[in-house]
Amino acid sequence: MPTASPPAARERSLLPQEHGAWGQLAMPLLSALLIAGATPAALLLAAATVLGFLAHEPWLVALGHRGLRATRDDGPRARRVMWALLAGAAVTGGAGAWLAPSAARWALLVPAALACGVVGLVLARRERTVPGELTVVTALASSGLAVALAAGAPLRVAAAATATWVLAFATSVFAVQVVLARTLSRGETELGRRNGLAVVLVAGCGAAATAAAGLGWTVGVALAPTALLSLLVCLLPFSARQLRTLGWGLVASTTATLLVLVLGLRAGS
Repeated sequence: MPTASPPAARERSLLPQEHGAWGQLAMPLLSALLIAGATPAALLLAAATVLGFLAHEPWLVALGHRGLRATRDDGPRARRVMWALLAGAAVTGGAGAWLAPSAARWALLVPAALACGVVGLVLARRERTVPGELTVVTALASSGLAVALAAGAPLRVAAAATATWVLAFATSVFAVQVVLARTLSRGETELGRRNGLAVVLVAGCGAAATAAAGLGWTVGVALAPTALLSLLVCLLPFSARQLRTLGWGLVASTTATLLVLVLGLRAGS
């Protein structure tokens, strides 16, 4: 009687593992397209951003940041996928930049510079620190700036949308750090009050600064749902067992932020 052959090992997924990063990329791009419209240039720049984002995970595998076994077993495939994604990003990004107005082309320097910072942090293995996380979320939030300008949004509107997501995601970084510190220290390290104060300062000072800069009241109002949830997470006894609940809460709060932002900016506020 023939023996059954062992099941083939499943290939490692090369999709980004950080679920929150998907939302931090999607929300700025979606808000840019909803506020200003989906022109060919905007769609091409958005596609280039997504392809560049997808290249991050295979890069980590190739670097060895997902473990030596992952690099040994999946490194060659990861490198092939990474270079294919980066080539696609270069082609779509180049076409989008060629079709976009000059303001959008200049705006591409912002996420490009931040992406270089993220690369440096990853190579130094500092991307999990608070400064590292803040740099990452700022890079993701800035992805919508050039897309909005390529779609024809005024600079004030594009800047207001970008500022909203930078501030919203920054407050969530402080909230997540509180939960992680409680979990890793088994409750011995408590950052709730300190990070709660940071959330208040980031949201309050950020909203005031954007209003003073002439970006209108929409930033502060749109920021409120995500900032409030982040503050509650800092001050209430959330634990790692509630990370799924926290994740869905962030989905709900950022969706509320998106709705207020789009409605407010489209109304000209």
